[in-house]
Amino acid sequence: MKDNVKYIDELVKIMDNNELTEIKYKDNLLKIKLKKEFPIPAEYISEVTEEEESPKSIEEIKQVTSIGIGQYFYDSVIKVGDRIKVGQNVGYILIMGVKTPIKSTVNGEIIEILVENGGNVDYGKLLLKVRA
Repeated sequence: MKDNVKYIDELVKIMDNNELTEIKYKDNLLKIKLKKEFPIPAEYISEVTEEEESPKSIEEIKQVTSIGIGQYFYDSVIKVGDRIKVGQNVGYILIMGVKTPIKSTVNGEIIEILVENGGNVDYGKLLLKVRA
């Protein structure tokens, strides 16, 4: 049992050092899955005013998220202000030397790229904000 705690401590350190939200470990005798959940940052929470509630002033913002763990590269593929469509290539994730393409899941105009080119990402990390 003491060895299991040691494994868990090491996995937690790996998660923290690599900014991961989920990690799995498995061997012949042990199977561990750790997952972090974070509160919504205050910068994403705002008070709704009457003006924002009117249909004319609501701006639909959608997001493109990471489908894997690795480094996200988008330079020369997209930039802020570009219009993208569902299925369009918006960069790739480099995982152990393998490039995995990232396809847009939304239509619209890119208003913000949330990860620097070559930045580390994990499953579900926000990559792009898109105005629909």
